Amino acid sequence: MSAIVEFRSPDAGFDQPIEMWLACHQRVRRFAALLQRLRVHLLSAGADEEAQMSAASIRRYFNEAAPRHHEDEEVDMFPLLRERCGSDDGAALEALDRVEREHLEMAAIWRGLDAALARIGAGTDVALDEDAVAQFAAMYDRHIDAEETVLLPALRRFLRETDWTAIGHSMAARRGLEDKGASAS
Repeated sequence: MSAIVEFRSPDAGFDQPIEMWLACHQRVRRFAALLQRLRVHLLSAGADEEAQMSAASIRRYFNEAAPRHHEDEEVDMFPLLRERCGSDDGAALEALDRVEREHLEMAAIWRGLDAALARIGAGTDVALDEDAVAQFAAMYDRHIDAEETVLLPALRRFLRETDWTAIGHSMAARRGLEDKGASAS
């Protein structure tokens, strides 16, 4: 298990918001996989230094970066997509409803995992709930698949270059970054 996980994505900046969005999906999958590996690691090694570092990294990502990613979607991308596609893309509208509900469901699961990870980060031997970890990871996998297979084509079809520029500026501002070409998620 590697406790060091890179947050930054050097291949995309806020001048390429769709690429930033997709890079964040890759990071979500990496952190969900790290969470699964941590659960197994805890069974044999307990809350050792590596487990503590991993718990801190996972918490940092899902408490800081993932909520900003969801805000990118819920504040900037999805409302604009709803407005632009109207009733022209029923599959996209259905997927929007589903992924927005899933944000709330994943947040509820996360709260329980976060509490356990905080204790692990403090060096307390705590077992991570196997079902909660599996459900969280599987839900994110399905969620990302829906976003990339249904919503991504709709976003590319209905949003204009000026929309993406505004979204990139908003994403950078949400992260407190002036340089829209800076990379972070």
